[in-house]
Amino acid sequence: MSQKDQHNPDSDIIPPELAVRAMRDSGYRNTATALAELIDNSVQARASRVDLICVESMQKVEQRESRRIQAIAVLDNGTGMTPEVLKLALQFGNGTHLKDRAGIGRFGMGLPNSSISQCRRLDVWSWQSGPDNAVHSYLDVDEIEARTLKRVPTPSPQPVPKEWRDRSDNFKTTGTLVVWRNFDEHRLTWRGATATLSNTEAIIGRLYRKFINDGSLQIRLLAMDDDGTRLDTLARVNDPLYLMGNSSTPAPFDAEPMFQKWGEKDEEFPIDYDGKRHTIVVRMSWARPETLTDDNSDRGSKSYGKHAAKNLGVSIVRAARELDLDRGWTNSYDPTERWWGAEIDFPPALDEVFGVTNNKQSATVFSQMAQFDWKAEAEPNESLSDFKARLQREGDPRAILIPIVDHLHEQIQTIRAKLKEQTKGRRSTKQQRHDKPGPEDTATSKFKKRAEEGHVTEQDKQEFEEKDKESLEKNLQSDKNYEPSVAKKIADATFQRKRKVIFLTKAMDGYAFFTVEHMQGGVTAIVFNTNHPAYTDLIETLMPDTENATEADLLERVHRAADTLELIFAAWARYEMEEVTQKQRLFDMRQEWGKMARFFLTDPEE
Repeated sequence: MSQKDQHNPDSDIIPPELAVRAMRDSGYRNTATALAELIDNSVQARASRVDLICVESMQKVEQRESRRIQAIAVLDNGTGMTPEVLKLALQFGNGTHLKDRAGIGRFGMGLPNSSISQCRRLDVWSWQSGPDNAVHSYLDVDEIEARTLKRVPTPSPQPVPKEWRDRSDNFKTTGTLVVWRNFDEHRLTWRGATATLSNTEAIIGRLYRKFINDGSLQIRLLAMDDDGTRLDTLARVNDPLYLMGNSSTPAPFDAEPMFQKWGEKDEEFPIDYDGKRHTIVVRMSWARPETLTDDNSDRGSKSYGKHAAKNLGVSIVRAARELDLDRGWTNSYDPTERWWGAEIDFPPALDEVFGVTNNKQSATVFSQMAQFDWKAEAEPNESLSDFKARLQREGDPRAILIPIVDHLHEQIQTIRAKLKEQTKGRRSTKQQRHDKPGPEDTATSKFKKRAEEGHVTEQDKQEFEEKDKESLEKNLQSDKNYEPSVAKKIADATFQRKRKVIFLTKAMDGYAFFTVEHMQGGVTAIVFNTNHPAYTDLIETLMPDTENATEADLLERVHRAADTLELIFAAWARYEMEEVTQKQRLFDMRQEWGKMARFFLTDPEE
């Protein structure tokens, strides 16, 4: 290449204006996550308070006057920057924490990248001896695209403008002020100041919940216009595990935690990586019984239930700061999912293992493992231990994560089962049936009819009396895991309606779909095994809370139940085929059971 070509801007490998356009689309989910990058810098600079300031004014939009953001500022009381550090901070991919594996920063992309993803003009003032002695520099997308700005302007002494000093009392001896202006409106997620800050609070309250909760960081939200301050509040904790008090969760769980810890303690996984030992912590939670409503209405329809619906997923936390709330681990169609929480906490030294992106928006390797199936990738006849060993030899980071992923899946499944037990027997007021006529009463009349026809059993001779209620309640609570209030309603209804038959549920080992228990007072309990797929696909599918279900949902459930019932009969047919030594006995059983079923399912008058 000639010397002339080397100085020709048309021969740049990456023309600056094209690079900046690409960087502006760098993957920030919204304005709040872009602002989080600036808060990261503040935390790294040991700030104890950060002010987010949105300034708006009225302007004409499609012949109407509307409020529009004119500037967004992030002000902190951190250590401030020297001119040399400020210049580095405005360079893409540069900074002072590139090799820092202990703090919240590292990648050197936060300040310039997040800023130009939202605005065309970025100004920074930083000071270490009062705001009068600040140094200033900037980036301007228009100037970069016009090739009039090719290098970061050398920071020069410039006091912080009075307009900004009048907007906050957070100008201390040291600090930094970052100001965004000249917005492409389509890049801002929210147009107005109040909407921006209210939505941002929910996100940053989650990302920085640990800092806010331990009192090491205050994030103040300020919305202003020409008439003065319209909003001035502190960001509240938004904990997806709902283990923190004084949060943004609606009453009655704003002051006290809504969930309880799962297990006696957090699960710790020691990891040897790059010659050092590190610890990955998994903590989990599930809903407290107090979230259940007194009137048996759906707790998901309550304000706190709707809040929980926005916090579905596994929280991925790096250096106490959340990267992502990953929904890939949830069944988003299942309302049970909002009532458990999980968090995986790891140090920055494991960034490569988890696949942390340079904009700190996600941990790609870990997220992909939500649907990980080692058998699909295993070689023929390769065991799990051999598969792990091969991944380790190949330097695949997933080998480190497999035990953690397995633990998460196992615990989530167990929590789901416990949550179903927590709510069983509780339906909405419109659907609850303990003290109303139901299949228990139909079955009871059939039991009595059989006894009158001469088929008397020991159970038929007994009567369920007042003294038997306490025994039934205790059994329902201790053995079947029913809530005390539900157990009492079942026992009361059994006594008042003189029932001989009740239908219950219990998580059981073994292959049986149901068991039959003869209880005190002559009551027969048909107990469905909630661990059996027939329960999930048949009984549970046909007995959901349907108040909020669409017609399509209900139709899908009916089809699913019908398919399941046909498969159950197919299973019996196959059983008969394989039991070649008992064909006559099974044939007789099928005939007699069919006869009994016809008796129970038909009205005598028919």
